[in-house]
Amino acid sequence: MLKSKKKDEICLQIKNISYNKVVTEWNNMRKIVESQQIQELNGRSKLGCDFLDYYFFSHRLETIGNKGINFFDFLENIEYYKSKKYIQTLLTFCEEKNRYVGEEIKKYYYIYGLCFGRCNAFKITNALEFYQKYNPSHILDPFCGFGGRLVAAMLLGVNYTGIDLNVDLKSGYDKLLNDFQSKTVSSVSLMYQDSKEVNYTKFKYDMVFTSPPYENIEIYQNGKKKTNDEWLEFYKIVFQNTWDSLSPGGIYAININASIYEKSLVPLLGICHEKNELKKSTRNTKYKEFIYIWKKSA
Repeated sequence: MLKSKKKDEICLQIKNISYNKVVTEWNNMRKIVESQQIQELNGRSKLGCDFLDYYFFSHRLETIGNKGINFFDFLENIEYYKSKKYIQTLLTFCEEKNRYVGEEIKKYYYIYGLCFGRCNAFKITNALEFYQKYNPSHILDPFCGFGGRLVAAMLLGVNYTGIDLNVDLKSGYDKLLNDFQSKTVSSVSLMYQDSKEVNYTKFKYDMVFTSPPYENIEIYQNGKKKTNDEWLEFYKIVFQNTWDSLSPGGIYAININASIYEKSLVPLLGICHEKNELKKSTRNTKYKEFIYIWKKSA
């Protein structure tokens, strides 16, 4: 098991992001918001990605993908994986193309991403575009994850309530709010608990916007694998409770895969009134993600 200090060193070798870079990204996003040009931003733009990784990159690397390992597991057992033909092929490719010369950790991160997939944060720019379209006053996010939807709310001065089971995210959120709370008029409230156990009647919100775990495809810190039936029950409780307390006329928006939409959301809420395709930073156009949207009757 890699120690925390060693993990921090690994993160810095992959992404050494300065606080000045974070401030620059914040200012650049503010300029785009003020100029009303967010919809014109290229879908593959990575604006805001370093901002989130400054606070949450190590947590992304801790996330277990659908192959059952996270990046730190992969690195700790690298000699075993190097014996695999598919890893050998990629190592040879990197050597022949002179990729990541003298940057061994970055090379392994590249290979891990190709073989096992990476856990990505919800893009700030996608959330900004969504908020500007629907103009909420208070957002409820029962799976706040790595902060993309929160930061977008702060940039727009919209109130935000976020919930996440992963208490290990608290240090990153505390640091983020310490750095930028003074730069926004947003009221921000964060809770670290199971979203299934929350009493949503105590909140007043006119938008639910979230991206729940995609069943066992990604297992976050402090998360546990569930059976299919357990996931169905979990989604049913959270979706129903958050919908019931949504203000009349409010927007209910879930970024989830098509299978969960059809199995869990359609039986509860019916066919969505609208769906928006997410803009991505990658070249992968085969797999599309959507935000499924319902408007509650006034």
